[in-house]
Amino acid sequence: MVGYEIYIRSFYDSNSNGTGDFNGIAKAVWYLKELGVELVWLMPHFKSPSYHGYDIIDFFDTNSTYGNIDDMKAMIKTLKEHGIKVIIDLPLNHVSSRHPWFKEALNGSQKYKDFFLWGNEKINLYEKRPWDNEPLWHNMKGKWYYGVFGGSSPDLNYENPEVIEKALEIVEFWLKVGVDGFRFDAAKHIYDYNLAEGRFHYNHEKNIKFWNLIMEKAKNIKNDVFAVTEVWDNPEIVSEYAKTIGCSFNFYFTEALRESISHGTTYKIVDCFSKTLTNKEQVYIQANFSGNHDMTRVASVIQSEEQRKVFFAMLLTTPGIPFIYYGDELGMKGVYDPYFTEHVLEPMPWYASLSGEGQTLWKSIGFNYAFTGVSVEEQSQRADSLLNTVKYWIKFRKENSWLTNSWIEDIHNSQFIIGYTITDGKNSMRIYHNIAGHSEEIDGIKLEAYETKVL
Repeated sequence: MVGYEIYIRSFYDSNSNGTGDFNGIAKAVWYLKELGVELVWLMPHFKSPSYHGYDIIDFFDTNSTYGNIDDMKAMIKTLKEHGIKVIIDLPLNHVSSRHPWFKEALNGSQKYKDFFLWGNEKINLYEKRPWDNEPLWHNMKGKWYYGVFGGSSPDLNYENPEVIEKALEIVEFWLKVGVDGFRFDAAKHIYDYNLAEGRFHYNHEKNIKFWNLIMEKAKNIKNDVFAVTEVWDNPEIVSEYAKTIGCSFNFYFTEALRESISHGTTYKIVDCFSKTLTNKEQVYIQANFSGNHDMTRVASVIQSEEQRKVFFAMLLTTPGIPFIYYGDELGMKGVYDPYFTEHVLEPMPWYASLSGEGQTLWKSIGFNYAFTGVSVEEQSQRADSLLNTVKYWIKFRKENSWLTNSWIEDIHNSQFIIGYTITDGKNSMRIYHNIAGHSEEIDGIKLEAYETKVL
């Protein structure tokens, strides 16, 4: 199975208002089928005041810009008819500061006050986030509240059983709408502040117990529910969450491949593969990925198209479920800026001119200009394009579906070549990748510049 992450606003416009929508995704199903993906991950589609949608006003409604629930159901039906599952991004850690629960809390409702975390005399209200020195506590109407992802996103208080029940209701609601599962956003942040001690602190044990409850609920409703978790941490921590949720994004994979291919050395790839892809007893599935909405796009890190072809060859010949961020298969560029994340959310370039049926134009273009070769139209017409290379490797993967539940053995490498055996215990193949711009040889196998060989 191959997954594909879509930012709805930027993907395909069905009604010529310049903004992507549910009906647009349904209309673009031809592209998803042609590409070969079998699972679509939709970034937040809920009612929200922001362009990104992670600050939710109503967990039980859609963003009207994208369409209503009936439009969403119709889109899901269309994709499923073409063999494509749909999962939704579900940020359960927080709500919008405009959410009715938070408004009620600010207005004095004790019930809803207990839905959130409030400052007291024991707490350092000027404590900063450990990774970027941004504030954890925010003031509104003279009241201090906790919001690890900013003042517009107050955290929910999961010490309150009513909040847990709400989370379970949300999961049940969307599974009954028809989605096949979830991408659980910020999974390690459900319990990340110790009020008693007054300090930021991940409580992984309590987090995992919470996700176990969520998964039990989901599986009771849909036995084959698919869930993948976002835990941006070292592999040992990621593993603990993944055992409960079933699948987890392998951030080290993306980091290692980008750095190694850019710098022309395989050693970090070897370290990553050894630490994350060699365990044949592993009880969860790795989700290796090209990039996402929180990262600089792969084409802005790995500069040449030939190098990017090697990147995708590795992505699509390793264990687990590979995910592609929309447009990465075209070579879309974008440099991540945490204060202006639109840089990595640009409109999908369907046409060389960025003009035509379905083209989204909700924002100005900063990276992926017209007539620069980065469009479905241009890439489709060139036999050796990145898009056609990605299609080739997705087809290869679908012909070898056993790769999902496989592992890696017998890694050999030089500075420029990595070779490994991938197996599920019954099937196996030997694969070599040359990340250099010149021919190289290892194990008696000669590879041309940027070549991948499957033996």
